[in-house]
Amino acid sequence: MSPLLLVQSLPAQAAQPTGGSTAWLLPLMLVAMVLLLWLPMRRQKKAVAQVKEKQAAMGPGTEVMTNYGLYGTVRSIDRDTNKVVLEIAPGTAVTVHLQTVTTVVEDEAAPAAETEAAPSVVEPGAPGAGSTPVEPLDDDARREPGQRND
Repeated sequence: MSPLLLVQSLPAQAAQPTGGSTAWLLPLMLVAMVLLLWLPMRRQKKAVAQVKEKQAAMGPGTEVMTNYGLYGTVRSIDRDTNKVVLEIAPGTAVTVHLQTVTTVVEDEAAPAAETEAAPSVVEPGAPGAGSTPVEPLDDDARREPGQRND
């Protein structure tokens, strides 16, 4: 074989595929990126729609909880200025932003069902109570007068 023919055949061999192709990798990466961006946005839109639905259903007398854990009863709602007056204790009212009221507290039917299933408390000394109750430890009772508990 002549050196000229050898030199011409080297680029032809380099251009031939030598193994598996990675052309499928780019479309797969694009699909994964679209899913990673689209799925969280979809969940967030659903959550915002649920909060808006609950806020639209709120009216005076509704038991609610704010997103920072304050429970109260709605006394008035001003949707134009986004203010809600909550009564958190008898005679104590606070004004909060409408967006902070995120949870409507459900009726008391669910906790009532739980208390029926919970075991009842047995009074000490009653039949079937078992042993007598243990007194709590008191450091002051165990110390001698004048002794420090450091």
